[in-house]
Amino acid sequence: MTDFDVETATGAINAALGGPGGLGLVFNVFSGVPGVTRTPPRKSMFRSDPERVQIGSWRYEVTRDQRIKAGHVVGGIVLAEELLPAAAIAPHLARALAEIAASYGPPALPHLSAALEVLAGAG
Repeated sequence: MTDFDVETATGAINAALGGPGGLGLVFNVFSGVPGVTRTPPRKSMFRSDPERVQIGSWRYEVTRDQRIKAGHVVGGIVLAEELLPAAAIAPHLARALAEIAASYGPPALPHLSAALEVLAGAG
């Protein structure tokens, strides 16, 4: 992979979302990519926090009703949030990964390529 291809990434993510691993697999696979931070869900008696994945300047979290909320985060401040329809999840994640590829450059491309290969094989 010499350059990041958003269409290929969208296809691999869509395949994985439709497979047995679903969104959890996608979040786990991309957690090893530079610029991606995964926070597992936390539950306690008085408080619970959903699973979150920060990809570049986008934060994704699973809501209580199992939908995906995307938030654009700059400097720790959420500038915008939206609930993503199922059809928009893969393209949105692919664009966020393209942001990682652009900001981290060639060192991130092997990590992205490996993650996409895992997802393509899982779908």
